[in-house]
Amino acid sequence: MRASEVLQSHAIMMTLGLVVGLVIGGFPIMTKEISMGALALLMTVSLTNVKLSETQAKGLSRDALMMLILNYGFLTGIILLLGGLFSDELRWGWVLMAAAPSAISIVPFTSILGGSTAKALVSTSANYLAALVLMPLISLALIGSSVSVSSLIISLLLLIVLPMGLSRLLMLKDIEKSTKTIVTNLSFFVLIFAVAGSNRNAFLDDPAMVVFVSAACLVRTFGTGYLTEFLLRYRGMPKADRIHIVLFASYKNLGLTATLAIALFEPIVAVPATICIVFEVLWIISLLRYHSGTS
Repeated sequence: MRASEVLQSHAIMMTLGLVVGLVIGGFPIMTKEISMGALALLMTVSLTNVKLSETQAKGLSRDALMMLILNYGFLTGIILLLGGLFSDELRWGWVLMAAAPSAISIVPFTSILGGSTAKALVSTSANYLAALVLMPLISLALIGSSVSVSSLIISLLLLIVLPMGLSRLLMLKDIEKSTKTIVTNLSFFVLIFAVAGSNRNAFLDDPAMVVFVSAACLVRTFGTGYLTEFLLRYRGMPKADRIHIVLFASYKNLGLTATLAIALFEPIVAVPATICIVFEVLWIISLLRYHSGTS
């Protein structure tokens, strides 16, 4: 496999980030700053897929409200229930995950899987606008005084609002899709390398914890996703209409979750998001194979 093919493979680059981070131990200094920089770049490039001019079609606002309820109601509720099984530091990681908006990658994945990109765009925009209010509220309510509200708001401004603004400027440039993919994957590599490396001891010294968290991540991704998929198929909903619904029922912005965990707390708080990233990669691979023969 050529280097360009490796760099353009979402699954390979994320897996490499995890493996190399665990072997080397991440960055020796400035893990928080490097993580935030990598995520800000990742968000900026990814948000160029969210073209606000395409979100004005009639009837899409109702769908956006439904996806907001699905992601911040159903999926957030499942994550909070799973988080209640863990001790404080790990539980805080689950709370941050529950408070996070849907993953930006829902937009390109919806397109790849043959779903309604317009609906995914509108719903993603709605999720990120809501996140500016819901993330601080959920985090403060369920974690309490341990959360620095000012730090959280500043982080959200740097990691959501600023990238959204910069992405509008980036869209004025004619950047090739392959270049965007490589930049996205390299940003993911750096982010996962930093987060996994900073938790190297936790991963290697406590395998029972890793297995327990992995089981919860399996429920959080494959469980919620396939449950939604099968219910919608049972009702006879066409694939093009159900793709984005399944993704909103199973995807959160784990890069944002892990970065905020390191920025606001200790690296151990980022463990649930780090492990869930692996399962989300496996989940999208599973969907790609599953939907290749469905309608």
